[in-house]
Amino acid sequence: MKALALDTSISCIQIAAKNDDKIASLVLDIGMRQSEKLLPSIDFVLKQAELEPADLGYTALCQGPGSFTGLRLAFAALKAIELFGGKGKADQKAGGDQNCAQDQKAGGRSKIPLYGINSLDYFSQPFMDLPAVVVPVIDAHKEKFYAKAFHNGKEIIPCDDWDLRVFAEKLAAAPCDAIFACGLEANAFIDACKENNLLAQKKLIAAKGRVSNFESLFILAEEKMAKNEPPLSDYDGPQYFRASEAEQRQQN
Repeated sequence: MKALALDTSISCIQIAAKNDDKIASLVLDIGMRQSEKLLPSIDFVLKQAELEPADLGYTALCQGPGSFTGLRLAFAALKAIELFGGKGKADQKAGGDQNCAQDQKAGGRSKIPLYGINSLDYFSQPFMDLPAVVVPVIDAHKEKFYAKAFHNGKEIIPCDDWDLRVFAEKLAAAPCDAIFACGLEANAFIDACKENNLLAQKKLIAAKGRVSNFESLFILAEEKMAKNEPPLSDYDGPQYFRASEAEQRQQN
């Protein structure tokens, strides 16, 4: 399959393109400069994979939680590709008079489906078979974390904007002594637990180094496709799990 995937949920952004068995990827850990780097980087990665936007069978992105700005940028970029469209159904040898009529109305092109993946599911996907409680996290600052937890491949704590102490209480009751934190901000979670003397009875482990798991977005998107789950609709957008700072000021 031919696909493009983006993770802009934190300041370190990852972009990958797949052309059947060829994959090109790019990681940019350069701080909050996503708006000026994202589109040229997408173009670069597609060219390295010898792809044009119209060649894509689907696109995928981290839908949230994460950076408000980063998530919006990814949606804007991939919604544009979705609406630009891929090769027409006739070109793709897909039948159906109705589909052909729709393609003609769209200038001979069909929409490129866009799949949204929970950011924390993306971080945890490579580690789901570990004999530990797998905890993907994003540092939401002020001792709060976007987080969830899995054990034996099943979700045991749902995704939310968790207060560190509340989340640690739930992890303390988990049926395993080992807590494996993953995601590029895993060390921030482990350090915060140790500084606050939380989960002292558990073995706390963080994924070492900068684990680049861009292929997980392709895997998770294609699992959705295999289950006939629909792509995102036109009106679907990021999942934030908290109000923005502007919304919080209005509420106060």
